[in-house]
Amino acid sequence: MKRILQLLLLAAAIAAAPVASGQAYPTRPVKIIVPFSPGTAADIVARLLALRLADMWGQGVVIENQAGAAGNIGAATVARAPADGYTLVMLGINHVINPSLYKDTQYDIPRDFKPIARVAVAPLAIVANPKFPPNTIQELIAAAKARPNTIYYGSGGSGSVTHLSFELLKAQTGIEMVHVPYKSIAPMMTDILGNQIPLGSPALASAVGSVKSGALKILAVTSGKRSSIFPDVPTVAEAGLPGYDVSAWNGLLAPAQTPDAIVEKIYADVAKVAQSKEFVDQLKPQALEVELLGPAAYKAFLAAELDKWSKLVKLSGAKVD
Repeated sequence: MKRILQLLLLAAAIAAAPVASGQAYPTRPVKIIVPFSPGTAADIVARLLALRLADMWGQGVVIENQAGAAGNIGAATVARAPADGYTLVMLGINHVINPSLYKDTQYDIPRDFKPIARVAVAPLAIVANPKFPPNTIQELIAAAKARPNTIYYGSGGSGSVTHLSFELLKAQTGIEMVHVPYKSIAPMMTDILGNQIPLGSPALASAVGSVKSGALKILAVTSGKRSSIFPDVPTVAEAGLPGYDVSAWNGLLAPAQTPDAIVEKIYADVAKVAQSKEFVDQLKPQALEVELLGPAAYKAFLAAELDKWSKLVKLSGAKVD
């Protein structure tokens, strides 16, 4: 009897081994929750990934949009999900800013999530109405120093990355400008195009058409390196502000207790997709660039981002509208 029990335990261990190692994953459909609306950068990245992962895995990869509270609702859902690799989340830069703006986001990134991969980044663009005299960041800084608090800039809301991009510029240069918060990017862009306000820093993808048509001019991109869409446009850092980097990013995470083997399996497959020419080419029209980080590097990146934005939110006095 003892011998039979030993054999049964051995058989169970052998059967469980592929699952424990992540080799059998996935054996059923995987859900990626996008905490934003359809058509946003996070949604685009997630859907393009999902199509290719589904082919690779032979299992469905379902995208579920759970927009609301600047991304907090969808993130909180995944923080409470079973840690089995079958519910993932595509986070964005909002999620490292929100903890400094909201009293309770219902999730804590270091505690509740296990990073898998940062997939893509996108710069913002500091754009202006063509009638606005400065054409470069240095000219903008000079104008703001000459006339403090006379230059207005719009944002998609207090505490948004489109607001904090200018707060970082102000912090690094000592200039003073006036913030005009909007409910969203669309009305802000309308007012810049109509010269109701001169400046804003939308996601580059939101400004490409207007810049190419001449309806807007672009002073700089906010990312650490130039955009492939406008390779001749300098970064803010190149304009004399070393270390300035405001990049909207999107990356996959799983609930915190997800087995490392499953996380590594997902990352390996995401890396294969993200580094393919087809995937890279499909992101470019959206001003999204693949800048892949693995689990350990993504974890360190998230910690640095949380620290960076918490300091800036405090400095700016930003509050949720």
